[in-house]
Order: sequence, then C-alpha cells, then structure tokens
Amino acid sequence: MMGSQRNGFKKERFILSVDVGTTSVRCHVYDKETQIRGSCTREVKPLYPEVGHVEMDPRELWNEFVTVVKGAVQDAGVYMHQIKALGISTQRGTFTTWDKKTGVPFHNFITWQDQRAADLVKSWNRSCTMNAIRGVAKVLYFLSRQKRLLAASLIVFSTQHVSFRLVWALTHYKQVLQAVAEDNCCFGTIDTWLLFKLTKGHVHATDYSNASSTGIFDSYQMCWSGVLCSLLSLPLSIFPRVENTGHDFGSTDPSIFGISIPIMSVMADQQAAMFGECCFDVGDVKITMGTGTFMDINTGSKPHTSIAGLYPVVGWKIGPDVVYLAEGNSADTGTAIKWAQSLELFTDVQETSAMAYSVSDADGVCFVPSFSGLQVCVQKHNILTCVSLYSIYKCTLLKQSS
Repeated sequence: MMGSQRNGFKKERFILSVDVGTTSVRCHVYDKETQIRGSCTREVKPLYPEVGHVEMDPRELWNEFVTVVKGAVQDAGVYMHQIKALGISTQRGTFTTWDKKTGVPFHNFITWQDQRAADLVKSWNRSCTMNAIRGVAKVLYFLSRQKRLLAASLIVFSTQHVSFRLVWALTHYKQVLQAVAEDNCCFGTIDTWLLFKLTKGHVHATDYSNASSTGIFDSYQMCWSGVLCSLLSLPLSIFPRVENTGHDFGSTDPSIFGISIPIMSVMADQQAAMFGECCFDVGDVKITMGTGTFMDINTGSKPHTSIAGLYPVVGWKIGPDVVYLAEGNSADTGTAIKWAQSLELFTDVQETSAMAYSVSDADGVCFVPSFSGLQVCVQKHNILTCVSLYSIYKCTLLKQSS
C-alpha cells in the first residue's frame, strides 16, 4: 500500500511559475489544484554605477533564477521530472544586448528606472522633427479618423521606454555597434534573455505583452515599428521574434535542471498580474503597488488612444484573441517606503497605516517620490503616497517633541 502511494506521488505533475521583479526573483511550484506546494525567493540587487544609472548584473540574475527554481522544487519535496511546464513573468523595459554566438552580454541590464537617456528624450520631445510628425499626424487623423494617427499626433517619448536607452547603448558601447555590423547582436528584455539562456541559444523570442511595453512595438500593427526604428536608427535585425503569450517557447536545456522542462508561457509582470486577478472584461481595473505603482484598464480587443497620458499596451494574445490595456504608472512607491524606513521614521512597514490615518490630510504639503527621476513626460500628475509619508513624518516629529 505504501509503495503504491509513493508511486502515485511520483506520477503527480506540477507547474513552475517564476517572477523576475525589480527587487526579487521568486518561484512557486503549483499542483493541479493551483495550490502552492513550494516556494523560493532571492533578492535582486540593483547597481548604481553613476548618478541616474540603474543596472542589474545579467550573470547574477541568471544565477538567482536557477537558484529559485531548484529551491522551490526542493521546498515542495518533489522531483524535477515531475515538473510539467514552466511559465515566466518579468519586469518590463529592462534590457541588455549580447553576442549571438556566445550568449555573453555586452553590458549590464539597463533597467526601466534608468535615467541616462533623459536629456536625449527631452531634446527629441522638443525637436522640430517630432513637432512636424505630430502636426502631420494630426492633419491625417482629421481626414481619416484612424486612431493610430491620433496616437502618432500625441506621441511623447519617455525614459521608461526602451527606445532611447537602446539608442544610448548603441552610441556608447562600441562592441554593440560592431556586433550589429557583423549581424552578431541580439537585443532582449529579461524574458528574451532568459529564454536564450534556458535554451542554450536556440530561442530568441518574446511575447506581445513584453514587446508592447518597450515603446518600440506598434500595438496597432502588432509588429516592431519600422517607422520608429528608421527614425532612431535602430537596427530591426537585433530584435526577437514576437509570439503569443501562451506559445510553446521550447524546452530548457537538460544541463541546467537535469531534465528538459517545456517553457509554455512568458508574460510581462503587470499584464500577468492583470490576468491573475481575472480582469477579463472591458473596464476592469487593476492597481499593483510594488517598487512602483501601475494602473491598468482592460480596453478590449482594440488599443485605446488616450489624450490624458495613458499608454496602450498588449495585455495578452492567446490564439487569435488579443486583449489590450491602457496603463499609467508612478516609478516610486515601494522605494519611497524603504527610503522613509531608512530614515528610521518607523521600524515595521505595517506601522505606516496607523500613521497615515492619524491625520486628516497633508496640511498642504506634497511629497513627490522621484528616486529615479521625475519620469519625463509620461504621466504629468503622479503624486503618490504624499499624505501617508507626510503623516509618518509628522507623527515622528510629534514623538520626538514628546
């Protein structure tokens, strides 16, 4: 009887889910009832080589990824051969470039919080070229009423988009330019790089949710924007192919985990959170507060052209069906809380709730969390956590005076 139970356990199958965030990498093992059977989390340490530069070490990230997968499987008390599939969600807009033949990165990941291209973004947004493009697009929209042209008439670049950080990398890293000239350069966000590593260089791909979050992807045409790439001199040859969110992306090389595990989905983290919260109907809203705060609205089967600063992204594409989202964000939420904690305004994060409710308002004071810059021209009125942080500060002063 014990033998048959043991054999039955060994036949049980599980799914691995890995989330690569801004401050941590975590993995859960799920059973067929979607219950978590094991978990493992590792901290990710951002690098700040210069003022305004925010990077991540690709080698360290890879090591942490492998560690959490093995740790979660061990925590679940199961075997690798019982893992049926792997799904990956990742932070968006963080990218690197690497040697197509060796897989060695040319530079660290340049993260979505990085501000090195801020001056470049500002100058382009004010340029005669962009003013002309907006003007022509406005006229064409008036004549045709095509939403894509309305979007073009409102286009404003942001440091959170990959586009100008990639322009910066192509300008400043000579080895990247040389690799492009030799057709030996791969570009990718974290999901693409992980797929390349997991398959030992056999897969250079991403999904629509990640691609649409780069600012280089045309969500209306569902392809990399040839117009934008031509405008910014970005080589289309370095970009990965774009697949459905639920695409079979191949299998992990057996040398990594001892067996081949099918990679059945990759997805951008905010879109994954939207899907996980079952926001499947038009008008459904999800707000996620982590390192930053992200608000997403389900806009259905067509991209929403916002005149108020929201950005259209692909939520997911499963089979022929595409779901679009409109998104707004603030880059610093969790970072603001950590900053306040470092000032010893409180010990436990849970204390902040009572502090925030202890005062009726901010007494006219606004706190703008801009630890990674003011975020050029995306959302113009993001002032988050003002009341709560000011309340914390005010309570601390009261405690000191008493």
